[in-house]
Amino acid sequence: MKTTFRFYLVLMLVFLYQSSLAQFANVIVFAPNGEKFTLSVGGTIRNSEPEARVEADVPGGPSFKIKVTFNDPSIKEISKMVFNKPNHTFYFKVDKNQKGAYVLESTSSEWSNETGAKKDTPPPPPPPIDQESKTAKETVKNEPAKVSGEKGCTDPMSQPDFLASLISVSAPPYDPPKLSAAKKLATEHCLTTTQVIEVLYVFDYESTRLNFAKFAYDHTFDPTNYSDVSEALNSAKSKKDLEAYINSKK
Repeated sequence: MKTTFRFYLVLMLVFLYQSSLAQFANVIVFAPNGEKFTLSVGGTIRNSEPEARVEADVPGGPSFKIKVTFNDPSIKEISKMVFNKPNHTFYFKVDKNQKGAYVLESTSSEWSNETGAKKDTPPPPPPPIDQESKTAKETVKNEPAKVSGEKGCTDPMSQPDFLASLISVSAPPYDPPKLSAAKKLATEHCLTTTQVIEVLYVFDYESTRLNFAKFAYDHTFDPTNYSDVSEALNSAKSKKDLEAYINSKK
């Protein structure tokens, strides 16, 4: 009799827990550049026609999966497992990462699709600096002139080795284990500024990106280019925080 009572008590607690997770929670997925897509939340399609912004309620349970299927068949669909929170609105931006692949990026608020709304996004770097950054990514050569006047680590990772490690870093479903893996990677290897930027895009939260951006500075081959890392940060406050940190290390 006691065993039966306990069994039903556990079922009731699980039901109440799942109900609390679903209460008032919703998810908003938007594409600032206007790409139209179909959103699936918890295995259920939430919009009948492809749109550039979709809002949906969140299913119960400790986690749920969202999937974005683009109206353009040439774009590969993307998905993300999300840890549930009661009374919370989840925001995800559909955008391209440094490698040109579409990703779902967690943000703290919704960005408008209007021109000029991305006022926190810095302008593109001057062509000479951008070209040097691309060269560092593609060839990963030791270029002493790039670290002149500043201390940087030597012998940066080759791009094939880095990409293999980046897959392992991005494998965990949540930011804390991702951050631990990323810090271990930076500690054991020398990274270029471009590689640091690529690591930042695997994190879901701005605070985690800023945390790693500061940590990786001392493990970067070309610190003179480190201001470029701010392009992977969303808020003006984070960008200023990183700039102040870089200045304090000089």
